[in-house]
Amino acid sequence: MKNCPKIRLVRIFCFPGRPYIKDTHPSTIRDMMMARHFVFLLLLFLAAPLSAQQALQLTILHYNDFHSQNVPTTMRVKNDDGEQVRKPGGGAAVIKHMVEKFRAGEEHVVLLHAGDDFQGTPISSITKGASQFEILELMQPDVMTLGNHEFDYGAENIRRLLPTVTFPIVSANLWDKDAGAPFVPRYRILRRGPLKIGVIGLAPPDLASLSLRENVSGLDVLDPVMTTRHTMAELETNFGVNFIVVLSHMGIEVDTVLAAQVDGIDVIVGGHSHTALWREKIVNGTVIVQAGSKGKWLGALQLEVDVDAGTILQSTGELIPMLSEELPADPVMAAKVAELEAVVEEGFGEVIGTLETDWERRSHGESNIGNWQTDVMRDFTGADVAFQNSGGIRKNLEAGPITLRDMWEISPFGNHFVIFKVTGEQLLGMIRYQAVVTGEFCQVSGIRYSFNYDAEDSDALKVEVGGAPVQLDKTYTITTNNYMGGHLYDIFGLPEADVAVEPAYPVHVDRDVFIEYIRKQKNISSTLEDRITLKGKRP
Repeated sequence: MKNCPKIRLVRIFCFPGRPYIKDTHPSTIRDMMMARHFVFLLLLFLAAPLSAQQALQLTILHYNDFHSQNVPTTMRVKNDDGEQVRKPGGGAAVIKHMVEKFRAGEEHVVLLHAGDDFQGTPISSITKGASQFEILELMQPDVMTLGNHEFDYGAENIRRLLPTVTFPIVSANLWDKDAGAPFVPRYRILRRGPLKIGVIGLAPPDLASLSLRENVSGLDVLDPVMTTRHTMAELETNFGVNFIVVLSHMGIEVDTVLAAQVDGIDVIVGGHSHTALWREKIVNGTVIVQAGSKGKWLGALQLEVDVDAGTILQSTGELIPMLSEELPADPVMAAKVAELEAVVEEGFGEVIGTLETDWERRSHGESNIGNWQTDVMRDFTGADVAFQNSGGIRKNLEAGPITLRDMWEISPFGNHFVIFKVTGEQLLGMIRYQAVVTGEFCQVSGIRYSFNYDAEDSDALKVEVGGAPVQLDKTYTITTNNYMGGHLYDIFGLPEADVAVEPAYPVHVDRDVFIEYIRKQKNISSTLEDRITLKGKRP
């Protein structure tokens, strides 16, 4: 206010201290008093708009992609010497403690969950997500949206669980084709002081390719840009909402595009890509945040909001490490976690083998755990080539004992193996698609390939199967999991009508096969073998 022109203008009429009055005639004094009264009223009038614009302090707490990590996991943090060290982190009880600390210490707090609480540890698979709704009911997010993994046990399972929780779950672009209505409510309006906050949920546009098709066959996913624009207009017109938060499970890249294309979104709280945004990202005036995965961090976005204009005056975003050795645990949540874990611990702590080298995943490139898994798949099915999607390998594992629980957490989906046959020409097309196009990169066995992004097209790709160059007219047997078998075009660019995908007999859950191979092998040492070589700059 010290630089406000209006204030300097008012000071022309003001005198410091008592005014100096020569004429003591009552009319003169009366006129002076009236003048001072006028100045006082003028000050009130000019100050009124300023007071109405005083900012409301709003804290948005957020987390995403929890993946049923109810107990602490391992996270990497820097020690006092700046070195990366592993420490226990996360867990529902620590997060609950921190959330309640914010709720008790600040006036206007909102807790948002950006989806994918299901799938990742045995308890979620055993209970088909019911365990996570029990955890979430204690956590009481103000709003949650649905991620793709909430559909791992089918849409009907979600319908069954929805009445068991009291907090709102929203998704504006999920359309129930059978009901002819939204699958869940599209939005939620929250009040914090005088501020109305419209929270709009968004599911990933490619939900059908992220899930088993039968699990989401009754759902359509509407275009997020058009859906957001329409819903924002409805919130403003019908309810006078002028502060919009999009609760998205679409990933940081799609969130960035959405912010650029839709004016007026104040905040996007994101999930799906497991992105740890240490500071908020601002695109087209929209503040974008995301908090990694598995509850290792709790996101805290501090905002100053002009209530009348519905605009953000200032934002500060951070990720708070949930170091479970240093933070207290909420006792009620800890008791619930212990109750659920008691179901799991009976038998799941059994040691089935020893890992001599760390298993390390890679989202784009060869990994040693991927090599081991695909070798097992090829040996079990007798196929020429095995493919395993990198996104289906859900956990790294340090060298040491391997327990049943470890394998449930590495392969939680309960997939089974399938086989199909392709020509050598089709196989080359699959590998080229993997190298150039696909977003679901695969680990391989029985095949070795290199791709040079800087080379001429005819020289870019080199492929061998069983140590020999691929023969275009030869037939090769391929094995993968049933999720990938249902998305061959998405992952390999292979028209699904061109191949017959069949279960690999005897039918077993992939995890059970991996467990039996560990029992047989006992000691496992996995290495990188240059099965995949990518050169040059990827476009």
